[in-house]
Amino acid sequence: MAKLDPIVLELIHSKVGSIVDEMRVVLFHSGYSTVLRESEDGSAGLLDAQLRTVAVSKKLPLHFGSFSAIAEHLARYYRADELEEGDIILFNHPYAGNVTHPSDTVILMPVFAQGTLVAFTATLAHKADLGGPQAATAARDLWEEGLVIPPTKFYARGEVNREVERLVAANSRIPMETLGDLRGQVAACRVGAQRMQELCARFGVQTVTAGFAELMERVAGRLRSALESMPDGNYEADGMLDHDLISFDRSLRVQVSVSKKGSDILFDFSGSDPQARGPVNVTPALIKNTCYFGLMAVTDASLPFNHGFVEVVRTRFREGTIVCPRPGAPVSFYVPLAYLTADVVLKALGQFNAERAVGSSGGGGGVRIVGAGSKTGRPWVFMELLDTALGATSAQDGVSLIHGTLGVGQFRPGPIEIHETEFPMRITRFAVRADSGGPGKFRGGLGCTREYQLLEDAAVRVRGKGEMRSKVPPWGVLGGQPARVGGIFVNGVEVPEGVREAHVKAGDVVRVNMNAGGGYGNPLDRDPEIVLGDVMDGYVTAEGARDDYGVIIDTETLTIDYDATHALREKMRQQKKERSLGE
Repeated sequence: MAKLDPIVLELIHSKVGSIVDEMRVVLFHSGYSTVLRESEDGSAGLLDAQLRTVAVSKKLPLHFGSFSAIAEHLARYYRADELEEGDIILFNHPYAGNVTHPSDTVILMPVFAQGTLVAFTATLAHKADLGGPQAATAARDLWEEGLVIPPTKFYARGEVNREVERLVAANSRIPMETLGDLRGQVAACRVGAQRMQELCARFGVQTVTAGFAELMERVAGRLRSALESMPDGNYEADGMLDHDLISFDRSLRVQVSVSKKGSDILFDFSGSDPQARGPVNVTPALIKNTCYFGLMAVTDASLPFNHGFVEVVRTRFREGTIVCPRPGAPVSFYVPLAYLTADVVLKALGQFNAERAVGSSGGGGGVRIVGAGSKTGRPWVFMELLDTALGATSAQDGVSLIHGTLGVGQFRPGPIEIHETEFPMRITRFAVRADSGGPGKFRGGLGCTREYQLLEDAAVRVRGKGEMRSKVPPWGVLGGQPARVGGIFVNGVEVPEGVREAHVKAGDVVRVNMNAGGGYGNPLDRDPEIVLGDVMDGYVTAEGARDDYGVIIDTETLTIDYDATHALREKMRQQKKERSLGE
C-alpha cells in the first residue's frame, strides 16, 4: 500500500497518543486502591490486531512492551475468530501472559470496527493483594505467590463473568479494592475502544491500520539512524543483588554484553546467574523493556515507544537464569532485579559514549504494611511506592525524590491526608536523606525518608537492606562515588537482614529510608560554591562536604574556608594517587 498522506499520518499518530492518555486518566480516576489512584502503579496501551504495540504510557518504561508480549500465548487460549465485540480478557500469569508478576493484572479488550478486528486496548494495574502469604518474600515457586490467572474471558459480549469475579474476590483480603481496580481497568479499555472506533469511522479501517504499520516503520527507521551514529563496539556490564530472600548467603549477578555494529544491536544476558530459589527472578519480556528504555535514553529520548523497537533490538537469553527463569519459578519481587538490570544496561551503553554515561539510580521499592483490622474487624493492606533517585550525568546532578529509571515520572508517594484517612496510621516525617546522593563532580540524586506511626498492631514486609543492593550500592561512573543505601527501622532500630516480616505494635514508628543515586566524575572537581549551596539546602551536611568533597564550611557563618579547602583537596588527591599506586 502507498504511503499515507503525511498530515493524515500525523493526525493518526496524535490521536493514538491521546487515546492512551485518556485511558490513563480514566484508569487512575477510577481506581479504588491507593496504590493505583494515588501512586499510579498502572499503565495503558493500544495494540494493533496482531497484538503489536502501537502506543503505550510513555511515563512508565517499566511496562514498555509488556502488553504485546501476550501475542506469544493468546492464540493457545483464544483464536482471533473466537473473540467478539464486548469480550474482555483478564490475566496475570507471568509465563502464560508475560506479565511482570502476579500482582499486576492485565485487562485486554478486542476492538471491532465495521465488523473487523482492528485493535486491542489494554491496561495493566498492580493489585495490593491477590492472595498468597502476607510475607510473600518466602515464596519458592509461582503458586505460593497468590492467585495466578491465565488468559480468561472476564466479560463475554459485554456481560461480566460473575464466576470469575467471585473467584478473584475470594482470593483477596481486600476484595472491594481489588474488584474496584479491575472495573476501573475495564472502564479505561472501553473508553479506548470507543475512541478507536471513532478514529476508524473518521479515516476508515484500512487507513488506520496502514497508519499503525507506518508509525512502527517510522520508529524503527529513526532508531536505526540513531544506532548508526553510535560508535561500534562490544561492551559488558554487570550488577549484584545481595540475595534472593531465601538464600541470604548467595549474591546474584546479572550480566549483559552489548554488541553494536552499524544499525544492528544485540543485548546478550546469557552470562547472568542461574535462576533464584526466591521470588526475585524476572521474565524476559520485562528484561527486553530495560533494553528499549536504555536505548531510548542514550539515543533519542523523544522517540515514542511502539513495535518498531521490537523490530530493531535483538536480545539473547539462556533459559534457567535469573532473567529467563523456567516456568514456575517465583517472580513476585522482581522489582529490585528489574531496576538493577536497567542500570546495568545503561552502564554498558554508557561505555559507547562517556557523555551519555550515567550513575546508577536508586532503583524502585516502597513499603507494604498489613493489618488484621483489630478496631474495625476488616483486614487492610497498605502499599506505597516511595521515591529513590536518579544517578548523575555528564551535565547535571541526579534528580532527587523520584522513582528510579523504569518508573521515572510515574510512581510517587500518596498524599499524607489520604493515607491517614484510610489507614490506622500517622505519617510523622517525609524528607530528603542528607548525604545519601553519591558524591561526584555532579552529585547523585537524594533518596527519601518517611516515617509511619501505627495506630494498631500490624506487620511490615521486609525485602532487605537497600532493596537488596547494600553489598554493591548504586554505583557512580567516571570517578563518581556510590550512593548510600536505605533500610527499614522500627522505633529507630534497623530490621536485621533475614527478617521477612517485622511485627509492630500500636504506637510504634516505622521509618523507611530509600536508596539514592550514584555520582558522575571526581567529587573533588565539584564547585565549592555548589557544595555550599547543597549544605544550605540540607542536601549535604558540613561533615559530608568535608569528607566527600574536601570543602571546609564554617557552619556558623555558612562560608567556605578556601585556603583550608584547597589544602584538604590536595591532600585527598595525593592520598587517592597513593592508593592507586598501591593497588
